[in-house]
Amino acid sequence: MKKRPTIILTLCIVLLTFGTYSFLSVEEPPVSETTKARIILSEAEQLKSNKYASQLYQDARMYYDSAMIEWDIENNRFLLFRDYKKSIKNAEKAYELAKEAIAITNSKISSAEELIGIRISLLESKVKNFDTRYSNFPFNIKERNELIKSKLLLKEGILAFKQANYQSSKIQLDSVELLITRLHQIYKERLEDYFSEFPQWQDWVDQSISKSKKRKTYCIIVDKYARECILYKNGYIIQKFEIELGANWIGDKNQQGDKSTPEGLYKIVRKKPNGETKYYKAFLLNYPNDDDKKRFALNKNSGFIKKDAKIGNLIEIHGNGGKGIDWTDGCMALSDTDMDILYDACPKGTSVTIVGSVKPLNKLYLK
Repeated sequence: MKKRPTIILTLCIVLLTFGTYSFLSVEEPPVSETTKARIILSEAEQLKSNKYASQLYQDARMYYDSAMIEWDIENNRFLLFRDYKKSIKNAEKAYELAKEAIAITNSKISSAEELIGIRISLLESKVKNFDTRYSNFPFNIKERNELIKSKLLLKEGILAFKQANYQSSKIQLDSVELLITRLHQIYKERLEDYFSEFPQWQDWVDQSISKSKKRKTYCIIVDKYARECILYKNGYIIQKFEIELGANWIGDKNQQGDKSTPEGLYKIVRKKPNGETKYYKAFLLNYPNDDDKKRFALNKNSGFIKKDAKIGNLIEIHGNGGKGIDWTDGCMALSDTDMDILYDACPKGTSVTIVGSVKPLNKLYLK
């Protein structure tokens, strides 16, 4: 009975001595493998592989489901004991079977009409998927025009298909495929790059919720990606509100006029009632804080921003929202009705934590 505490104590001493887990191998979750399998299964489904290659499709689906189950099982284990090899193996098997099912399906579809009809369905899903994931992202003119063009070409392809002009439809669809695939790749990389900051965001959120619970106070968490302002009381969520952000919201705020909403740990330093702000009611935040000032100076010295740039101020949570687009100069806008609720609940000094997302990327688009 005395050996177990001795073993645990020894392990604790070893961990404290090294001060980190870096000497241990921590398995990475199989995000890439399961995502690939999920995407190709979706393609197989839309190609009607369950009809043309039924057994292969069902087997692929079974292996994918097994991969997800194995993933969940490992997630319930202690971090250092997780082993995702079974999940990865099943996901890779699902991918190969689905790929084979698609190949057989394509060989069986001989009708140009049916083939183009299926392709239209796939491209419609691809465009819709892009809008779902990235429509809130700031677009440059070239990429916005490419997205508009891809949608127009898709409509033209559908019209040609309905008129039985299959060759013309195919040409339009080929162009759509090139444009939307390129846009998907560009914004996938931008999204992954943005979410590389997630560990920092998670730390900030955990700190804020912990303090709210310990001190029996309100706190506000702003999730920029989800467009949510989340109100906590005593460490628990009591209400969520839709928000609108700066027009160039992705990433941190670097200087005055960049129309970006900052990220970090802030607090309400002034409550502005109706009549003292042009935005109905407002909370003035302590932006820039010390971290913002240090980062601003570093960016200037490194040449990331111009020497004559200014850091900016007057970042608020305010009313006049509900426009359905990101339109502010960096503030967070709520509808007047929601601002009333938030304004009445939160006193001066309430902490406001602004992050890119409260969920990791793999939890947003995993399933």
